[in-house]
Amino acid sequence: MPAFAYRYAVDKLLTGASFGNLTEFVKLTPQTDVASLWSARDNQFYCGRWVTHMYVGGERAVPLETTHAQAYQETSYRCGALGVRKRAFVPMTEPLGVLYVIVTFDNPTSDAVDAAVICDVHYPAFVWPGNYKVPDQAQRNKRVTNREQDGLIVSPTIGRPQEVRVFGGTAEPVSTYVSDRGFSRTYRVSVPPVGSTSVAFAMLISNEGEQTALQAYATLPPAQTAFESADAFYEKLLQTGYIGTPDALINRAVDWAKINTVRVQHRYPAGYGFTNDPSQDIVVVRDAAWYALGSDYITPDFSRGLFELIARYGIEPGGKVTEYIMACADPPVKTDYDLNINDDTPLIVCAIYHHYSVTHHRATLERLWPVVRGACEWILSQIRDGLIFAHSLEANVWGISGWRNIIPQSQISGAVTEINVECARALRLASSLARIMGEQETADRYRTASEQLKETINRRLVSDKTGLYLLNIDPEGVPHHDITGDQIFPVLFAVADEERKRKILDLLYTPEFWTPFGVRTVGRKQQEYDPDHGVQLLGGIWPNLTAWVAYCSKSYSSRRMVSAMRNIWKISEVENPKAYQNVMPGMFPERLSGETFKSRGMAMSPWMPPTYLWLAYEGPLGLEPSPDGLHINPHLPEEWKWVGVRDLPVMGTTLSCFYYRRTLYASIPVASRSHCLIFHEDVSRFVECDAPFYVALADDHQVATFVGTDRDGTFNLHLGADVCGREVRETMTLRAGDGRLLRLRKPRRPKSS
Repeated sequence: MPAFAYRYAVDKLLTGASFGNLTEFVKLTPQTDVASLWSARDNQFYCGRWVTHMYVGGERAVPLETTHAQAYQETSYRCGALGVRKRAFVPMTEPLGVLYVIVTFDNPTSDAVDAAVICDVHYPAFVWPGNYKVPDQAQRNKRVTNREQDGLIVSPTIGRPQEVRVFGGTAEPVSTYVSDRGFSRTYRVSVPPVGSTSVAFAMLISNEGEQTALQAYATLPPAQTAFESADAFYEKLLQTGYIGTPDALINRAVDWAKINTVRVQHRYPAGYGFTNDPSQDIVVVRDAAWYALGSDYITPDFSRGLFELIARYGIEPGGKVTEYIMACADPPVKTDYDLNINDDTPLIVCAIYHHYSVTHHRATLERLWPVVRGACEWILSQIRDGLIFAHSLEANVWGISGWRNIIPQSQISGAVTEINVECARALRLASSLARIMGEQETADRYRTASEQLKETINRRLVSDKTGLYLLNIDPEGVPHHDITGDQIFPVLFAVADEERKRKILDLLYTPEFWTPFGVRTVGRKQQEYDPDHGVQLLGGIWPNLTAWVAYCSKSYSSRRMVSAMRNIWKISEVENPKAYQNVMPGMFPERLSGETFKSRGMAMSPWMPPTYLWLAYEGPLGLEPSPDGLHINPHLPEEWKWVGVRDLPVMGTTLSCFYYRRTLYASIPVASRSHCLIFHEDVSRFVECDAPFYVALADDHQVATFVGTDRDGTFNLHLGADVCGREVRETMTLRAGDGRLLRLRKPRRPKSS
């Protein structure tokens, strides 16, 4: 079991893990049964329930513990004298469109044992107790026909013959019962004395008919081979941009943020995208923009594909960016809720700027520049009396122009502070991109408009009652003085001055907002405060808000930043997840009650993992990407002695660096306010070390090798002779949070005659 896997008693879990790849998304139960299998190829549910029971002598196996690891979920069972393990996973590389379940029987006795495995499959979408999302009636009403062929069960949907499932196993089937909802098949398994036997089952799904499905099934690799490939995929992912800190909890959170970031990356018929509410094909542009900030660092190609999907299908007449795209529709459908402006338009500008700043991929900028320019021209066209004005008089998604747009019967429109500060920032960043594109007049115009909008915000959208920012001035001209988590936006988008920034951050860290698991969306003293109503947007906890607050705290109080990062992940490691309802260890929950802290939404937030990565790379590590180059200014609390990263893709190359004793050591040219030493090569590949974090950098004269740990231990370091001309072995005993730097001189090369 990987060191960062989670193992819990089954009775402490209300839900199981969620897994996904480019073509499918799977939700599991605590017992590692399948709760749903959905396809990104056509936005259809292919399986609503697949329960696998194990029997010995008529006794059914009893679930004990469930492990959630990077590539799989597995539940251990006891059945008489036998131990049983049930593992489910999906591949991460081609061939895709398949779900595997492996059942392993362990027999410690000296007698052979016959066991039975029953796979009970229900194909129409199914409503599980405690399931957050209920599939629509059309998915639940599906019926199938079944036929057996060469030991396989082939099941097309009635009325949708192209929608096919193929099911097979490696054990001997002894009985099969079929219905128009699925089937139940029993397999015989012989377990040798003092030995183990594994049987594997695969469910392949296809939207291209029976022949294509059967051909695809015939090419599937064995389950163990597919599993090893999936595990290797995640191992490579975890080593990409491998960040190390002295805090073990934060390190685990970063690992799982990477894992869960890729689990929601899909390849829809319209292109690459992710949805804010799996399983579905709706790509919400606001969430895509936030998502890309983290994806840019570990999967920049996916970010690029996501932007290109929006560029092709998400632009309204005049340049406004739409609210969402249905990426499986043919042609894709877009919707803007009839809003003249909301946060999608400025946020996509900010996200494209960030993507170019991280990647320096000029061709992508050239393709996306029309999106940026069109969005900014639309923003300028929506200015009324110096402010961006949202004119909707509706409620809910049709009347809320900002991120909290799903509060029932609520309206946040007019001159909304959140939208105005986002637009001011978008214009400022677009000015930099215009300069790069050689459009100096446009650059000057956007910069001037940004400065004017910023000045007007600080003059007209500041409350004369609180001294903080208004929530909005509504379409009737009434100012709203509500104190909410939205106060963070003028700080996050660089509109608030230092005095007001400090006042806002101090407020958000008071008990009115601050909790053990994050920041409340509305302060407890506010009249509209409700910890559970309004999808927890009127006083509940949304971890992404906590991340925004943490990010804004990095220069003001790195101790608070780290505390917020810990609070975000703590809910994912509680002793009894079931007591917090829809919590699964290893996943970021979507939203919590503001009082009980029980999870009220998705067990796996699809946008929180990349948001956490963005926070980790640009918070403690202190990356400051820009079109002109990379600055690194780490933000460490007093108790932290170091921070570092290895093999991070940036600016067309990879960065490895570490910060230790007020000095930054980096493998590529960067700028920093700290003392900075630039090396020309990362030689970590020549190092063997069992410490949690290490990196080795070299130039013509020396090798700087750093070892850091988040736990007490004795660690071994081996540098091959290729690194510094001689073999070096070191054993070091370090306390949790410690680091050690070895600077080794390279031998001088003899002068040529």
